[in-house]
Amino acid sequence: MNNLGPAERFLVGAVGPPGKRRFYFQVVADGNRHSLLAEKQQVQALASQGWRSLQRSGVVVDTEAVEAILATDLDIVDPAGREDFRVGTINVGIRPSGLMNLSFESDRDEQGLMFMVSPEQFRAMVVIARKLVRAGRPICPWCRLPKNPEGHECPARN
Repeated sequence: MNNLGPAERFLVGAVGPPGKRRFYFQVVADGNRHSLLAEKQQVQALASQGWRSLQRSGVVVDTEAVEAILATDLDIVDPAGREDFRVGTINVGIRPSGLMNLSFESDRDEQGLMFMVSPEQFRAMVVIARKLVRAGRPICPWCRLPKNPEGHECPARN
């Protein structure tokens, strides 16, 4: 497990059109960018469960600092197949100081990254993650499956 220490930036993003998007977590620490390929469900789970944990911890999040983070360049850099690894397991811990320990482990080998983010960095990631998840393909009202841009053969309407 590679411990990066405090993250300068912690972003989430997607590359590609809806239905073919690749989701990434990107962390910049000590001037180095690390790109971690993830599933949409992992992005959604970290955002919702991590935010709930932070709220339950009683840590106060500076909303002005979150807005300042969201006002910066939030686009991820497309790693174009050069990601560090595909995410398998994600762990979240909250320190008494409010800093959050995040660890991402590979689903295939023993690679992993561990780093710290502020509650404000995490909250900004949550805001972006929720937008990304909502920006996916529309859901069919009958079968509840995503519709493809090329068309949708609904199994419920056969």
